[in-house]
Amino acid sequence: MHEVVTPFLELVAHHLPAALKPWVDVGVLHCSAVIALMSLLAYLGTRRLADPPEASRLQMFWEWVYEALANYFGNIIGPKGRDFVPLLGTFFLYILFMNLLVMLPGFSSPTARLGVTASLGVVAFFAVQYYGFKHQGTKYLMHFVGYPLWLAPLNIIIHVIGELSRPLSLSVRLFGNIFGEDAMVMQFLFLSALVASYIYIPVPFQLLMVVFAIFGGFVQALVFTSLTAAYLAGATEDHSEH
Repeated sequence: MHEVVTPFLELVAHHLPAALKPWVDVGVLHCSAVIALMSLLAYLGTRRLADPPEASRLQMFWEWVYEALANYFGNIIGPKGRDFVPLLGTFFLYILFMNLLVMLPGFSSPTARLGVTASLGVVAFFAVQYYGFKHQGTKYLMHFVGYPLWLAPLNIIIHVIGELSRPLSLSVRLFGNIFGEDAMVMQFLFLSALVASYIYIPVPFQLLMVVFAIFGGFVQALVFTSLTAAYLAGATEDHSEH
């Protein structure tokens, strides 16, 4: 699938220095393109901050996005939810942009690659552990010990396995859904081309699947971020009270 829809970036990857080729593939270039696009939009929306009604439409859009995400994460995490908006908001927007990149001719979704989603899962895992220790200190270890204390050896094993399974489940879920959606879009696109070659009339079979892929891309970005928010809520909760 990627060989069909990414001719330009494949050409770029082919002409990279030999030392970089093992480290940079089409998926990495797609991620870099998303980062560049998001950085540009953020810069344009914040370079001349002003109070309404003088604010630009892009600034008002970003403010609306921030407030919407802050309220959403606040419902999951609680009063300290706004503290995690920079992390979780970046997760959501980055994944959403990558999911929808397939809509541009010559591009595919980086999240249809397991290596990309696995890296996101690993970042989420370490972020949860970091904020757990930051908010609770050594008391965070009680999250692994659990209660009653005489079951601590078993609880530690269970909780460690549970923590390690989280990045795996996050990455595989995101990869599987986006890869499936992209594959279906391409199959319907090929079907449209095949039918057009016989009846000489374009029949856009893929349009319905494209609409579903847009909706699915939003949902999967929200699911990944919501689960990460739930993990953060559990990690930053004071377990000594239980």
